[in-house]
Amino acid sequence: MAQFWNNSILEPKRKFRWLLQVNGIPYWTIKKVQRPQYTVGEAEHKYINHTFYFPGRVTYNEIDFTIVDSADPDAAETLRQLLGASGYRLPKSEDIATQSITKHAAVRALGTVQLVMMTGGGNVSSGGGDGDVSNNQAAGTLVEQWNLHNAWVKDISFSELDYEGDDLTEITVKLRYDYAELNNGTNFPSGFGSLDVAAPAGTSFTPAGVGGDPDRKD
Repeated sequence: MAQFWNNSILEPKRKFRWLLQVNGIPYWTIKKVQRPQYTVGEAEHKYINHTFYFPGRVTYNEIDFTIVDSADPDAAETLRQLLGASGYRLPKSEDIATQSITKHAAVRALGTVQLVMMTGGGNVSSGGGDGDVSNNQAAGTLVEQWNLHNAWVKDISFSELDYEGDDLTEITVKLRYDYAELNNGTNFPSGFGSLDVAAPAGTSFTPAGVGGDPDRKD
């Protein structure tokens, strides 16, 4: 254990080395995210003066991520389109008012949700013993990858406006999902965005598998 903290070539995971992939939202606008969390439920059995506990169902908790409310691409418009792609329609007419959100549409609109953590270069100890360096990784390779299965947007919260401040406006998005799968690979998932910090081409939002937007008035 002591050798890990004394050896400069050994590098722990760091809070700022991560990227989140969400359909239609440029990863370089996402500034904060929670890693998936899960809770093991419990059942209890009482017998005379004693209580015995048994592990129950596993529940994966909601996660939040925060994005900068950019004007180009328009983050608020992106999320509005995402809601429409999930099946929601403004009740402007009787036939449209009967349409509603479905899980299939909401999951399909959001697409693949992946959270990855990266190295900053050097080595990562993976052998379990003190000073055992068996995984020599270059900068930008993966040390942790979470895949959120059947994720959909549950809540969107816009930051307040205030004449007293000059902060950037933000949007916080809450995701619900069925479960999260943790992988420890070394290669970025197929289709994951470039590591370049420059804005990638084609960042405007197009909901997965969705055509025109009936609520949009251009």
